[in-house]
Amino acid sequence: MNPVTNVLTEAFANSDPVFRWLLLDHTPGAVQEAKLHQLLTGFTRAAALNDAVFAEAGGDFGCVAILMPPGKRVDNPWTMLQAGLIPAMMSIGVGGFKRAVFEYSDVTHAMLPQVFTKEELKKYWYIFIIGTKLDRRRQGLASALLRHAQETGRKDGAPLWLEATTESSRDLYVKHGFKVVGEIVLGEGKVERDGLPKRGGEGVTIWGMYWRP
Repeated sequence: MNPVTNVLTEAFANSDPVFRWLLLDHTPGAVQEAKLHQLLTGFTRAAALNDAVFAEAGGDFGCVAILMPPGKRVDNPWTMLQAGLIPAMMSIGVGGFKRAVFEYSDVTHAMLPQVFTKEELKKYWYIFIIGTKLDRRRQGLASALLRHAQETGRKDGAPLWLEATTESSRDLYVKHGFKVVGEIVLGEGKVERDGLPKRGGEGVTIWGMYWRP
């Protein structure tokens, strides 16, 4: 799993507003990057234990994606310990653990019934994460993985769900037919829009999005 974790760490370290917010208790730079790598390693292992589909584009892991099949979750309590996810999440601090579990995960899952029927809630695919190496961006690699995910959805007759964490990623998903369900603001009063600490800050925005075949 190292190539996947390494690509994701490079893609999101010190730049993604949501991960900055999650790692708010740690100094930006090398310290945050090390914590992020540990956290992503736990997420990746947990995903694998829950039958995730790992996809890459570019032939050299230029871009990677983790797709969670229907009914499977990275935060499955039966596999979190085995995957080392609990220690990884605790390593980012109690505050970071609460932000990841209670602020991010809970609010995003609460959006699903707003758009999916009871039947769809049982069979949707979740695009857990997509990340591209810095030197492979703007080459259409993320688009290729989105099309792969959509083809999977078409074969299953199932919708897709994801969360966009930046305006640019949101716009990319819209380009590929995803629709915005709503916006969620995280860390309001504590961080700026870019996830950096600021008292009275606007907070970071994420967009819940779905696609139907």
